[in-house]
Amino acid sequence: MAVPFGKYQLLRKIASGGMGQIFLALEQGAGFERLVVLKLILPHLAEDEDFLTMFLDEARLVARLAHPNLITILDLTEIDGRHCLAMEYVQGEDVRRLDKFARNQGRPLPVGLALRIIAEAAAGLHHAHQARDQQGRPLQLVHRDVSPQNILVGFDGGVKVIDFGVAKAAGSASHTATGVLKGKYPYMSPEQANGQDVDARSDLFALGVVLWELLTNRRLFKGDTDMMTLRLVRDCQVPQPSQLQAELPPGLDELVLKALARTPEQRFPDCGAFRLAIEDYILQHRLPASNAHLSAWLRELYAERISREEDPSTLDQLAEDTDLDSKSNSSRSSVRSHAHQQVPVASTGTPTGRTPSPVSRSKSSHHTQTLAPDTVTRRRFPVVPVVAGLGTLLVVAGAAIILLRQHPARDTASLTNRQQEEQAQLEPQPEQAPEPQPVTLKVISEPTGALVLVDGKQYGETPMDLPLEPDAPPVTLALRLDGYEPVSQRVSAGDAPEVSVKLTPKITAQKPPRRPNNPPLDIKMGR
Repeated sequence: MAVPFGKYQLLRKIASGGMGQIFLALEQGAGFERLVVLKLILPHLAEDEDFLTMFLDEARLVARLAHPNLITILDLTEIDGRHCLAMEYVQGEDVRRLDKFARNQGRPLPVGLALRIIAEAAAGLHHAHQARDQQGRPLQLVHRDVSPQNILVGFDGGVKVIDFGVAKAAGSASHTATGVLKGKYPYMSPEQANGQDVDARSDLFALGVVLWELLTNRRLFKGDTDMMTLRLVRDCQVPQPSQLQAELPPGLDELVLKALARTPEQRFPDCGAFRLAIEDYILQHRLPASNAHLSAWLRELYAERISREEDPSTLDQLAEDTDLDSKSNSSRSSVRSHAHQQVPVASTGTPTGRTPSPVSRSKSSHHTQTLAPDTVTRRRFPVVPVVAGLGTLLVVAGAAIILLRQHPARDTASLTNRQQEEQAQLEPQPEQAPEPQPVTLKVISEPTGALVLVDGKQYGETPMDLPLEPDAPPVTLALRLDGYEPVSQRVSAGDAPEVSVKLTPKITAQKPPRRPNNPPLDIKMGR
């Protein structure tokens, strides 16, 4: 069943978390309909002006970017008091799940197709990095969260970079607190892990990490703890991919290691140059790496899923009483109806093979379509067996009446009680919704031992675990340590599992050296 929501019909929940919910939806317009991805902000967060400003800034920022390798923002609106963002739908998979699924099937991603994915992502990022505002001034946009999960690969061979949720542009209204790290630690650049200013070459480094991992089937920077992971990123010791996969084509090490240079100055100057180097390498080694090759490989790998999703009924999986105000983190269970079915989150229009049909719906109905009475097939029952059956029922009924007359009160009462017990066992018991469990946010600082204050109250010293309610509004987290600049930021359960802050030493003003007292002049007074 679909749930009406303004001009949209919500078909399936893709994900939900501490900040919002994401649905696969059907948009209906004047004579057309299309599948979109709808991002709804939770009501209690919409009351937070800082968060709402950040969300609207992100939407307006990404809406300026129109490129085949970037997800397209279709609409930013408010429906029934809920702020929502409509984005294009892509039938495909993100790189992390794609790589894992392919290896589990014994068909790892070919080198040429891995290079194609990275080259396409580099093209999208380069366009974002070169974006300008309406006055022609460079936005100096940096994604800051490039990772396998944020690169979508469509079954049509298209590649799109998504989730500019922590992106930052020069002059943005929302600023990052000093020393606060945003993004996924294993894909940070050394300068980002050190809390320094970053530019487009930081996104280039993260893209290089994704390529290195696709080629080697290993994680590059992954420690036992987040602090260890950050230390690995800062040290930036990168083995040559060919040392781990000897069958890689020659000359690939130099390309990858240049993207993963420790300092930005040693890397490619921008993602456009990185993309060009990849394209040159593909041509020189004549690798099958076009978008058509990528699409053909994906359609063979995901043949079962693509066939299943061609059935429109598999897209409509929401319960009629779905709570759109839910603040819980339970999401993925409602996303899949099959064990291996992954949620498609990414080309504009409809999935392959699906042609949406016009939907007639009354305002009070939650169904996507109604079944016409003449479509029900009537069964004809043979007359003789039916008559014989009725005769048997009459005989049994007569015997029951005789027995009841012999034991009128006691037997009737016991029979009624037994029927009630059986009926109670058969009736489904209402399921009680599980109470939301507190979320633990681990607070880490470098150096450790900083005093932790939450809304002005002392909670302990770093590192420490801070319990937060999933449905609670954001709180102000402040860190204080002698000799270091104080840091404060707004956090909520959506920031779990961890927030890490690098404290900045205070700059003490040096006093000018004290001038020595001049000795008194030896002046002799005389006549």
